[in-house]
Amino acid sequence: MSYNWLFIATIIFALVDWYAAWKEDRLLLFIAKPGTLFFLILWSLQQTSWQGVMIWYGLGLILSLAGDVALLFSARWFLLGLGFFLLAHVMFIVGFNSPLPGFTFYSALLAIFVGLIAAQVLKKIRPGIERLPSSRVMIPASLAYGLALTLMWLSALLTLFNSAWMTLPAVIAALGGSFFFISDSTLSYDRFIRKLPRGRFWVHVTYHLGVAGILIGSMLNFLR
Repeated sequence: MSYNWLFIATIIFALVDWYAAWKEDRLLLFIAKPGTLFFLILWSLQQTSWQGVMIWYGLGLILSLAGDVALLFSARWFLLGLGFFLLAHVMFIVGFNSPLPGFTFYSALLAIFVGLIAAQVLKKIRPGIERLPSSRVMIPASLAYGLALTLMWLSALLTLFNSAWMTLPAVIAALGGSFFFISDSTLSYDRFIRKLPRGRFWVHVTYHLGVAGILIGSMLNFLR
């Protein structure tokens, strides 16, 4: 796997996006946020041609880019962005579970742990969603998205117990899934409960670390 100019461009756009998020520079965000995923997509396609299981991660990246673009616009586009990211998580879930990991006692404990964390996050943000005028739509949409996000995080963590995954790629993918979960949980709290200091910045940093971890872990395992 070569870290060429496409990879460097991804890092540069991500750093610019983080700066724009810190400064709340909307114009720069419109360029840098989709630009980061655009170059990440090109890099992954160049390195793997999206052969075999990598097609699922490639589709996940494209849907994530679509979600990024939708969320840059007004709140009326939020549900569309949520839908794109939900489908992206489905793609990542399929990728992580190809082939399916064996069921073990430790994987069962991990599933319980992840479920408890996800339930606490939902419990925390649900009152804020219920206060929205569009709560009748947002509550089931948020539940569906939360389920997909949680299953993606669990699937990423389960690569640690999957014999088809080498240790280093599994660790990177598990960290990526965890960062993605943290990013979306932070975004939900910031949007529905209370604005966080530099909330957009922390959401973007953890999001980029998340999607990069998922992709690099899967690429390392695919190209071994």
